[in-house]
Amino acid sequence: MRLPIAALLVALPSVAAAGPFTAGISFGETQSKVDADSGADANGTVSVFGRVAFSPRLGGQLELQRIKTDDSGTDIRTATALVVVELGSKGRLVPLLVAGLGIDKASSPYGYEQSAHHTEGGLGLEYRADGGFVIGADVRIGDRTLEQQYDVQPLAGDVKAFVPSNLSDGEYRAARLSLGIRF
Repeated sequence: MRLPIAALLVALPSVAAAGPFTAGISFGETQSKVDADSGADANGTVSVFGRVAFSPRLGGQLELQRIKTDDSGTDIRTATALVVVELGSKGRLVPLLVAGLGIDKASSPYGYEQSAHHTEGGLGLEYRADGGFVIGADVRIGDRTLEQQYDVQPLAGDVKAFVPSNLSDGEYRAARLSLGIRF
């Protein structure tokens, strides 16, 4: 069982150097300006991405991301379509400019759902090895607009309840490291 997996891992880099596609995973952190101003910590992210080169310097990328929150019951997922521009290269290092649009969905076991859309842009740097392996890092800044907003709801007397939200209207920042393979 281990021999076929090892053979696949050895063969993959040679196949990966041939084509215009890149697929991978990334890990990072994101923080809204509202959270930063209130002293809250950044949230961890994990995502998968796929990229296709339209020309030697222009490509399109689709990212599906999950944002980890302090509330384990809250689930935040985003999808972003990006334009990726290669700004040149110095050997194996390739600086990138990214810009895109996306949607956000948050849900909780308490029965609420929240949706938003966002725009973002940023800069990145990738190291591209001969075998097709790609290691990258990028920083982005974005703006999120909530489509649904939950307010504090009065109950009885002075008691108030509200639906917690982990999606914030306004600016956010993100940084991530990625691993991928070109094929």
